Amino acid sequence: MTNKQLTIILCGIVVLLGFAFGIYGHFNKKSETAARLAQENSSVFNRSHAPTYGPPEAKVRIVEFFDPACETCRAFYPLVKRIVDSHQGKVQLVVRLVPLHKGSDVAAKILIAAHQQKLFFPVTEVVLNSQDAWAAHDNPNPERIWTFLKGTSLDAAKAKQDAGSPEAQAVLDQDMADASTLQVTKTPGFFVNGRPLKDFGHEQLKALVEEEVKRVYAE
Repeated sequence: MTNKQLTIILCGIVVLLGFAFGIYGHFNKKSETAARLAQENSSVFNRSHAPTYGPPEAKVRIVEFFDPACETCRAFYPLVKRIVDSHQGKVQLVVRLVPLHKGSDVAAKILIAAHQQKLFFPVTEVVLNSQDAWAAHDNPNPERIWTFLKGTSLDAAKAKQDAGSPEAQAVLDQDMADASTLQVTKTPGFFVNGRPLKDFGHEQLKALVEEEVKRVYAE
């Protein structure tokens, strides 16, 4: 190998290392920013209108920013509920609606209306299970959701009225504003007792919840 070839290889390695460290620094800085924003704006995690799953006395709270048209949200939905169930009263899930996909604002308002009838989670399951039928990204048709809800105990007439109300819009506006405050730009977004999930993934979320359970219940 000539000195010129060796120099080229070494320069390439330096460039790659610089790129890798730059990427790491970017994501590390982003995580630090999310943590700082969460600490400075703790009130955004305590909205009385938000649907909850799990006991109110739980000391560990998962706040999920959720889009009903999001495929990853659909995949995580049973996993997050399983995390709550597995901790036997120590963990609660709080859902905030962030309709980032086209047409998902209509679906979000349907869920808000369902929450008025204490049917948020049963209706959410129907909405997610029928997601492929109404949430095509190129041509969404969220009004089809009503068809899939016919077999539920939801009072559809009341729900349609509630979904179109200024109150439903106000709830959605508040959730979107809180997501913006925390710089949540994709879904699902998770915070556990105000701590952002730095590395996205099911196992990472489980680990963060477990860490918080051990911390707060050891005090």
